[in-house]
Amino acid sequence: MKIQIVTFAGVPDHIYDAEKHFHTEKLILILSDENKEEVDNKNKEFISNIDEVTQFYQKLKVPVLKVYVNYKNFIAMTFKLTNILREFQDGDEILLNLSGGRRSMPISLIYAGTFISNFKDINMKCVVIPEDKTYKPFNLLPNYLPDSIDIKLMSKLPERKPLIDLEKFIGIKQPTISMRLKRLEKHGYITLNGRDRRLTNLGHLVLDINLPK
Repeated sequence: MKIQIVTFAGVPDHIYDAEKHFHTEKLILILSDENKEEVDNKNKEFISNIDEVTQFYQKLKVPVLKVYVNYKNFIAMTFKLTNILREFQDGDEILLNLSGGRRSMPISLIYAGTFISNFKDINMKCVVIPEDKTYKPFNLLPNYLPDSIDIKLMSKLPERKPLIDLEKFIGIKQPTISMRLKRLEKHGYITLNGRDRRLTNLGHLVLDINLPK
């Protein structure tokens, strides 16, 4: 299932912009609990926009779940969002739309997503849609940090060494090297295309931090 989780600030445009690309099968709106009551005209407009989004997805036969959070209590909000994310399965595709909401809400959703990704192999991406409506999803921060062997392996990738040379240099067998390379690729540190192995920008950053200059 494709689930779009949106931090919502009353302007639905970023939801519709994402929908053009993502084709949501379930929508979860993350809302401030301040919006539960119609206390002034501004809030009435906000609730009208929520209704607009709900009716839009009802026409598409897509269920909409409204989740109210206390944005002033960051820890409680993050635990609540974490408990929502933990219910999804490995085959689900989740888009965290961080384009709206009070400032603490998108941050909390990123925290929750990063935490869950350490325990579940869920296909989860984030998006922040700017004013020009560019849609460029990106991955959460990696939930795997390269160890000393990975760092040593990554340091030799620019030299385009074959696996047998990497085996001699690192001191581990080729199947283990291949397994490590695939894991580094999965978490965004390198790219693999046959024998062509390259560091990503993230991989270069990790090496710059860990290797003496």
